[in-house]
Amino acid sequence: MRISGFLTVALIPAFLLAGGAVKDFSQQVPKQVRDWKASGPDAVYDRKTLFDYMDGGAEVYLAYAFREVFVRKYADADGNELVLDIYDMGSPAEAFGMFSVDRQDPDAGIGQGSEYGLGLLRFWRGRYFVSVTVSGNEEKAELAVLELGKAVAPLVGPDGAPPDMLELLPAAGQQAEKTAYFHSPIHLANRYYVASENILNLDATTDCLFAEYRAEGAGTARLLVVRYPDPAKAGAAAASFRKSFLPRADADGAALTESQAWSLIRTRGRVLAAVFEASSKEYAGRLAEAVLREPQ
Repeated sequence: MRISGFLTVALIPAFLLAGGAVKDFSQQVPKQVRDWKASGPDAVYDRKTLFDYMDGGAEVYLAYAFREVFVRKYADADGNELVLDIYDMGSPAEAFGMFSVDRQDPDAGIGQGSEYGLGLLRFWRGRYFVSVTVSGNEEKAELAVLELGKAVAPLVGPDGAPPDMLELLPAAGQQAEKTAYFHSPIHLANRYYVASENILNLDATTDCLFAEYRAEGAGTARLLVVRYPDPAKAGAAAASFRKSFLPRADADGAALTESQAWSLIRTRGRVLAAVFEASSKEYAGRLAEAVLREPQ
């Protein structure tokens, strides 16, 4: 079983159903799917109680505008279990972000974006991020998991807009399934290790994209785009990054690293573009300039 992203669900007694809008799912979500029937009370956890549900994984949700999660468990006669989690992430952009940071399986055709790997379904729609996790016979549960996901998807609509800053990314060579949206250094560290310290000054006020590129005939690279509240903070972050990560950067903000790949950092207005592991300085520069083509 692949556990969603960075969390392990704790098998502890659930809180009695309470909370805001997500509690309404208790009457809307099917109580049975194929051989699996709802078992035990439904539960709702919010920003204050999420740690009571997750063992070491709450931080990745709290780094977004997470509000609440509705939890229902199902069991079959053999003791195999399904766990449905419906997360209210506060906005469609945040729901997309939570989905985007851990993509690795094939599309399941559910919601606005989805993936299914043996034992785990993940998708997003509107302001909700949804997961269905299997504990037990994963192959037996596959049809039930997908059926449950398809039943839940209409309940979390309508569709919502993904983050507007996705438009900053150059399209040529972008590996869309490896593009993530986030705010926190926690999520950057899970995508790409930059430093043990938060040298880019990422926090709840910063909007970040991390993308991987493989352009035919052009090269490969990893691209980080950060939108700060104002140009001064973008400039301060760039200076911190150069000092810690690229102390030998040239006048173009680029340096050849020990791995014989190019890294580069540039800013325009309140947007910072950092390129890692580029196959050439020229390609790194083209990516950064494409991002910074218009002031933000």
